[in-house]
Amino acid sequence: MNLLKQLKNWLLKRVSDQDSAILDSKSIYILPTREGLIYAILVLVILAAAINFNNSLVFFFAFLLVGVGLVSMRATQQNLLNLQFTFAHIKPVFCPHPISLPLLIEPLSKHPLLSPKISHYSIDVQFSHSTDELDLANRVDIYCNDKSTLALFYATHQRGRLTLPSITISSLYPLGLFRAWANIQLNSDALVYPSPARSFTHQPQSGSDSEGQGEQGRGFDDFSGFKNYQVGEPLNHIHWKAYAREQGLLSKTFSGANDHEYWLNWHELQGDIEHRISQLCRLILDAELQGDRYGLILPNIQINISQGDSHQHHCLKALALYQVAS
Repeated sequence: MNLLKQLKNWLLKRVSDQDSAILDSKSIYILPTREGLIYAILVLVILAAAINFNNSLVFFFAFLLVGVGLVSMRATQQNLLNLQFTFAHIKPVFCPHPISLPLLIEPLSKHPLLSPKISHYSIDVQFSHSTDELDLANRVDIYCNDKSTLALFYATHQRGRLTLPSITISSLYPLGLFRAWANIQLNSDALVYPSPARSFTHQPQSGSDSEGQGEQGRGFDDFSGFKNYQVGEPLNHIHWKAYAREQGLLSKTFSGANDHEYWLNWHELQGDIEHRISQLCRLILDAELQGDRYGLILPNIQINISQGDSHQHHCLKALALYQVAS
């Protein structure tokens, strides 16, 4: 067992990172299974009996079993040949929730007349170092001229960019006498947000925080006029026609119920690094849920006041990567 483990680790070291992996004959390994070894022993016993009794019918049966084994070995390798693997867009998750990794599998060999039929049977896909209960083998059939999507789930334990282990593609098709497999390492842009803290009370000490005070707020219900543009405001609120007429850079204002605008400041919180990051994560989610406009201040970065999904992702990404080795 130790020898097999060392062989597996040596094969994994030969795998290099790539955006898209194509399985060819050089990257596919094949060995007999336990059932295959029993099958080989059975064939040898039958062949020995044929030699001992000089029986033509037993000779024919022994050679027939040998032929079946050879055809099975070839079919097992062919079942993995010319498959292309690529990761689709990976959505970030909050630690410690498992991340979903959409793996696209496409056969490169085209068969126009066999379009609705299966071209690769019972392909098993799993991470090479499978230590988590989520990292189980996923089985999929690949259809001709069609991309298949397989969702792999991987446990997350810390924030930052997730470094994924190599993936093992294997098959026992058609008879289970041989196992063919290949190891691939795909580049991924998997991001894990920090775990948000539980809800807590925090009053920002910087920025503006007024609600429903006058008609010149920054709500988004009804247009109410213009004001001088301030850095950090959405570009789509700029009155470009006035700027073209050299009347200065003006920003449209809207009347609305929500006029919260403030900074989420690292220095206003207490605790160690992870505790502050967890608190800021909670404040960002709450601010976005309430429709507030907010900015983020970290010791090494400042993100201007804004709102929306893109702004939220920008802030959460900054928290996820803060003081994390790349």
